[in-house]
Amino acid sequence: MENILFLHGWGGGEHSFSNVLPFFQSKYNCICVSLPKDPETPMVLEDYARLVFAELDARGIQKTHIIAHSFGARITALVAAAQPHRIGRIVLIGPAGIKPRFNIWRRLRIRLNKMKIIKSRGSSDYRTLTLSGKITFQNIIKRDLRAEIAKIAAPTLVIWGTKDKSIRKYMILRWTKLNACTTIKKYRGAGHFCFLDSPARFTVDAEEFLDA
Repeated sequence: MENILFLHGWGGGEHSFSNVLPFFQSKYNCICVSLPKDPETPMVLEDYARLVFAELDARGIQKTHIIAHSFGARITALVAAAQPHRIGRIVLIGPAGIKPRFNIWRRLRIRLNKMKIIKSRGSSDYRTLTLSGKITFQNIIKRDLRAEIAKIAAPTLVIWGTKDKSIRKYMILRWTKLNACTTIKKYRGAGHFCFLDSPARFTVDAEEFLDA
């Protein structure tokens, strides 16, 4: 029985894929992990990759497919680039990892915030973090993953919802430009959690790709 490692988005956990997990469990050995969102000491993305490798080693898993959502795609890029022989096929849902474009208004807002002329509160997820969690979050989003994305040798399917407000179309196109092993499926009308918006379609597409 082949393995699938499920990597959740930021703030998620083992439960994140619960709506589609039964479908895959009938055919694969599924590994779900809960990665820290608000660690006691600041972490960098490499720390999360080490946690993933430690989990695989503890279970005696030498090779696995990966299904990852958003933040999980950042970890996947590091894992797949570091130990390509352990990765089968990859399915990424609304993958984070490509830095967003900064328009002039956003740059101005950041500058004013630094000058303490205005106060940026950040997202609700960010505001609830401890100082260590906020440092960890900043470490993650500042990490440039272009080199690692380009090194991914595993066949990769990117699934993207056309109404995804977190991951824009240009980010997805940039990912495929960096990595020739990547193909895209667009889910029209779906958002950032398109595997929740369209679970039946997602399971079919993911299975067909993993079995190819």
